[in-house]
Amino acid sequence: APTGKITHLSKNGVTRYLFENGNGERQEGTLEKLNESCRLNQLNFADGRNELEVWMEDEEHHQIENSESRKEFWIDSVRPVIGLEVSGGADIWHKEAAEVVVEASDGSNGSQIAEIICKTGEKIVGKSSKGAEKFVITESSQNGESTPVTIIATDYAGNQTVVTDRVFVDRDAPKALIQGVEDYTITSKPVQVSYLAEEENVIQTVRANILKEDIDGKKEETEITEWKTKSRNESGDTKKESVQTLAEDGLYKLRMNVTDMAGNVSHAERQLIIDKENPVIAHVDELDGKYLKKFSWNYSIEESDFTNYTYVMKVDDAFYRPGEKIEKEGVHVLTIEAFDSAGNKGEAKARFTIDHTPPVIEFEGIEDGEKYEKEKTFYVRTENLEDQIEYIKINGKKQNRKKQKKGYEIQLNEAKNYEIEVKAKDFAGNEKVSQIGFEIYEEKSLWQKIVEPVRKYIFYGNEKVIQDEKMVKEDKKEGKKKNIILWERAVLFGALIVVGIWKREKVKEIWKNLS
Repeated sequence: APTGKITHLSKNGVTRYLFENGNGERQEGTLEKLNESCRLNQLNFADGRNELEVWMEDEEHHQIENSESRKEFWIDSVRPVIGLEVSGGADIWHKEAAEVVVEASDGSNGSQIAEIICKTGEKIVGKSSKGAEKFVITESSQNGESTPVTIIATDYAGNQTVVTDRVFVDRDAPKALIQGVEDYTITSKPVQVSYLAEEENVIQTVRANILKEDIDGKKEETEITEWKTKSRNESGDTKKESVQTLAEDGLYKLRMNVTDMAGNVSHAERQLIIDKENPVIAHVDELDGKYLKKFSWNYSIEESDFTNYTYVMKVDDAFYRPGEKIEKEGVHVLTIEAFDSAGNKGEAKARFTIDHTPPVIEFEGIEDGEKYEKEKTFYVRTENLEDQIEYIKINGKKQNRKKQKKGYEIQLNEAKNYEIEVKAKDFAGNEKVSQIGFEIYEEKSLWQKIVEPVRKYIFYGNEKVIQDEKMVKEDKKEGKKKNIILWERAVLFGALIVVGIWKREKVKEIWKNLS
């Protein structure tokens, strides 16, 4: 309700008022004395239209001309009412987006709806000045939890209503992964295959099977029914995994389907051949992941040939001839492609690294030949984090130290000379030994720090004195100034000697008392 008052401002006549609220209730009154008032909060305001009429009358109760005033006050103290509905239901998963239908009303006596706002968290989805609106929620849910939806309805009087609901939206398909084997692989060793399903929300179904065909054409299909559900990882995904070991010779076709609660589907397929009699694939398997100083394929052609197969050898997509040496540093990929008479393609790959550069050893916090007072902490590490430190020796003694975040932390506090020797080795067998030497000396006393500058001047300042004498000859004024400085230093040195003798006697006395 409004604040204010009605005041009679005349010495003559009266001021009269008539008030009618939104419910049809009436109030009237008369103000007769000068400056007599009636406060508006004494009137019975109600929601809806309120009308106030004020006029003046003379002593004979006749209305004074042009004294009439009418005012309307619209009151709305009731919050809007919100109706909210999620299309399809609030508890189902939506594949692309969820539609939220909002209806807001303010009653017949209300000031009516000024604005409707739809938010997910702090993000505004949309606004509307209508009483009814449809909002589309596209924000994906995470970790299987619903996305909160907040509707805020405000009328023109400023009354506000907030309603919260939830929706489940999953726009991303799950991941179907068959790991542990490349597609069209030919190998001579047993293969451990991992069927892995990942979903940022909730997995509905996982189906996988193995179709095996032996050399005689006999087929056998196995449905995978045992799945291990893992707890959510750092990204919040749900995981289901099944590990299968394939050991018998044959052609294998692996299939997998994953469906989430919103109906998103992912597929994965792999095909491989296990042939224990094939020496070529065995050699490729042995090469995979190796670090070498150089590479050369030295197996004979007979050893490399497949029965009823033709083959092509490549290194880094360039044709390779057996026996050719490769010494270029870096990661290389050996590929053997095999083709049978039916046109089926098999492929074996090995990724290896050529490295003939010794590792680099870094010392952080110390310099060779430097001197350090009291104590020193420093770090030892390799420039390439994959390289390994074989040992750390301090003055010939091997150290047993745990590797820290910055490398190996070493702290020394005994005053003496140190020689640090470090040996590092990389995966290719390259080795490097680095040495560094430095000294730690005892912390100087306050007296030593005071005397040191004077001592240095006395024993190492002759050249300075000679230069000063030359400058005296060239400029008398400058010479006088320098002589004064020399005199002050001599006096200071004499004073320090006297203090030193006194302190020595004092120390003798203290030592005698202690004894």
